[in-house]
Amino acid sequence: MVFATGAQDLCYYNFLCAHPLASLSDFNHVFSNIGYVVLGALFMVTVRHRQRTFKQEPNRGIPQHWGLSYSLGLALAMEGALSACYHLCPNKMNFQFDSSFMYVIAVLCMVKLYQPRHPDVNARAHTTFLLLAAIMAIGVYGIKYPSVWFWALFTSLHLAACFYLTVSIYYFGRLRLDKSTFSSAYAHVRSSRLRALVPQHTARAALLAIANVANWALATYGLIQHNKDFARHLLAVLMGNAILYSLFYLVMKLLHGERVRLYSWLYLVLATAAWGAALALFLNSTTKWSQTPAQSRRHNSVCTAMQFFDRHDLWHLSSAAALFLSFCLLLTVDDALHDTPRDKIHVF
Repeated sequence: MVFATGAQDLCYYNFLCAHPLASLSDFNHVFSNIGYVVLGALFMVTVRHRQRTFKQEPNRGIPQHWGLSYSLGLALAMEGALSACYHLCPNKMNFQFDSSFMYVIAVLCMVKLYQPRHPDVNARAHTTFLLLAAIMAIGVYGIKYPSVWFWALFTSLHLAACFYLTVSIYYFGRLRLDKSTFSSAYAHVRSSRLRALVPQHTARAALLAIANVANWALATYGLIQHNKDFARHLLAVLMGNAILYSLFYLVMKLLHGERVRLYSWLYLVLATAAWGAALALFLNSTTKWSQTPAQSRRHNSVCTAMQFFDRHDLWHLSSAAALFLSFCLLLTVDDALHDTPRDKIHVF
């Protein structure tokens, strides 16, 4: 498109490291997404092999929901396909192609962790997909109309969701909010006084408090920097909470005396290293479509790897590896419970 029109303000390329091929003005940024597709397909093959060889005794071990694992692999592959489409001409209006399946992946990771110990979550699959549609709609609206009022409304929804999820996780999803709930809570506070403030589940309460502090910090930053990139803020909220919930899950396993196999720890170490590298590359961007095209070109930089890839290409490759390793961790984290009777498996 840039070659056809001569207008360099249409697409936010890194012009110092954009290798054309045929009709593609920036082939390397399209090609570097192949990691998502290959590793997504590899993960689905891994799930298929595991499904065929996995033998589970009745009423023992964590229930296996293979469809959700396949969904993670497919979402990773689709992230690569749509990110490649976005990089044909990267700009503000088509960024939702690049970010949509990252939103999907974040939500699926949280569901993947929650559902093994709460099998009834499968009955609410339609609610999960409705939530994903709402998140994508919010993301598109926030990119097009990033007003102060919109940020205030989004922040209110964000913090309300944090409150709901905190209560749901702390009370195992069994608490029902109605008039009797509040009257019972008031009576308990009056009778117990300061003792009512002491949590019954100390470890769970402490971990949830840390997660809430992190979310309040993100929400505050979003309100202060509301003129910045909303799509990346939304991605930070979703991916940040997926990481926090993963850490919560691992810590709760250890506190309940559940073992984690050595290969799962290896996946965790490798995924952490890959995420660290990916985050450093992501924050050191070579383009910024939240600025004008001329301002964005000041962030352009020369190729840093093989005289072909720049930092954003390396972000594609490292984040694909990080997601794949994270999925492998989610797939195997409960392997040590294979022979444990289900009535002995803790719910958290």
